[in-house]
Amino acid sequence: MRTFGRTIPAAAAVMLTVLSTVLLGVVSMVTAAFTLAATALIVPGTGTPNANIVAGYKENADNYYIAPFNPACTQPTCNLQGINYPAQFWPIPLPGWGGLSGAKWNDSTGQGIQALDTALQLALPTATPQNPVIIFGYSQGGNIVSREKSTLGGLTQAQKDALAFVMIGNTNRPNGGLFERLALLGTVPIWDVTFGLPAPTNTGIKTTDIAFEYDGVADFPLYPINLLADLNAIAGFWYVHGTYLAPNANSDVGEIPDLEYTAPELNAALTDPKNQTVYGDTTYITIPTKTLPIVRPFLEFGGFTHTSFIIKPIVDLVSPVLRVLIDTGYDRSLSPGVPAPFRLIPLLNPITLTVDLINAAGQGVKAAISDITGGKVQLPIAATTPAPTPTTVAARNTSSTPTAVSATPTGDTKLAPATAPKLSTTSDPKGTDTKDTDTKTSDTKVTDPKTTDTTGPKQDPKPGTDPTSDQGPAKDGQTSATDKTGDKTGDKTTEKAKKPKKDKKVKAPKAVKPAADKADKPAKAAA
Repeated sequence: MRTFGRTIPAAAAVMLTVLSTVLLGVVSMVTAAFTLAATALIVPGTGTPNANIVAGYKENADNYYIAPFNPACTQPTCNLQGINYPAQFWPIPLPGWGGLSGAKWNDSTGQGIQALDTALQLALPTATPQNPVIIFGYSQGGNIVSREKSTLGGLTQAQKDALAFVMIGNTNRPNGGLFERLALLGTVPIWDVTFGLPAPTNTGIKTTDIAFEYDGVADFPLYPINLLADLNAIAGFWYVHGTYLAPNANSDVGEIPDLEYTAPELNAALTDPKNQTVYGDTTYITIPTKTLPIVRPFLEFGGFTHTSFIIKPIVDLVSPVLRVLIDTGYDRSLSPGVPAPFRLIPLLNPITLTVDLINAAGQGVKAAISDITGGKVQLPIAATTPAPTPTTVAARNTSSTPTAVSATPTGDTKLAPATAPKLSTTSDPKGTDTKDTDTKTSDTKVTDPKTTDTTGPKQDPKPGTDPTSDQGPAKDGQTSATDKTGDKTGDKTTEKAKKPKKDKKVKAPKAVKPAADKADKPAKAAA
């Protein structure tokens, strides 16, 4: 009994332990179901060592560039985590870059890779395709992300499916990135910078690489011999490269991406298929720059001096031609995913270049005139109205080509007013009744109802004859001569026909061929 008494408390303790474990597991599962979400590891660019303390930096990275291509990472559910590292570039004396006391490039990026890899190892075990880990890099951060990606080719397919990369303004973009353009330099001693190392495109991990056109870091010219393109890219570094994530706490007041793109416009440009190119596992997006960076100093000068009304028309006049010349420093037919160091001389088609320059000059003139006139330009156009085509019967009869006129008027035919025909005063040699008359117009054709054949066109009368006179069929197929009147109005003569008897069949008159000779001679009936 004593043993049994000791067993009951022990069993109860075991049961409580099991129930507590099960309850804790259920609570953990429920909590995980509500807290599990996508994670974005954000590696900032040079001059921003800690993105977590810069208001708007991580949020703009997600809203502008991550969420449109990775819907699972959408605010406010996506976990945005900044990766801290020196983010300096010795010895460049720009704000936040460190200057002579800053970290050298390889040292700075090396620390960034180590910090990113540590954060990835913590986030990857719980990542799924529904709640992935997105690795984001900007500028120098793009260099770090590109090099980290090159080490992940050995992951399992399930792990790759739970990962994604997004890079903006990437120094290591294969075709356009400044560090790949200078790949022939390799590692430069003292400066401690390693050029080359293009972002890989064969890892099988979903990647999106985004750059603004003419960005001096991510879209540098392929042919440095084009000095105009080089100057434009340098201006692009100054005016474009630092605006990808604007506005944020580090950006200038009122600054937006490329200085001209609103958030909806930027999203439209990013999702426009015309701006996208797929190479390997990477989708490359090049956003068109609205204004050439090389002309922005002149526009700023016009704003400072209040002379924009003079400067802007000049800038718009020359910009299209400048753009054509600058583009000869690039090879846009080459995919951004193909590694392309500097090349010497571009191969240009002189005919195509000439045509492009002519078209660009026309566009510039049009833009300048629009600036000067406020867009209210009206080119003088001499409007001429052709004479209306005659539609009356009389007008048609004067045509050189004879035209048959239907006896039934149509909707578009204007009939001349009919005049009462005068009765002939000449006695009928055949003794026919003059009460029944059959009047016809000079252009009316008499057809045989049996054969439906029509006669040829009436010939013009000879001089001295009355054009309005006509002969009608007479008895037994013979035609009688009609009296020619001297009336200037051209009164029509009447045709006298003998009435047939009721008990006899009336034979339909055959077609009559108008007389080609003088009107005062009788015409023979057509056989």
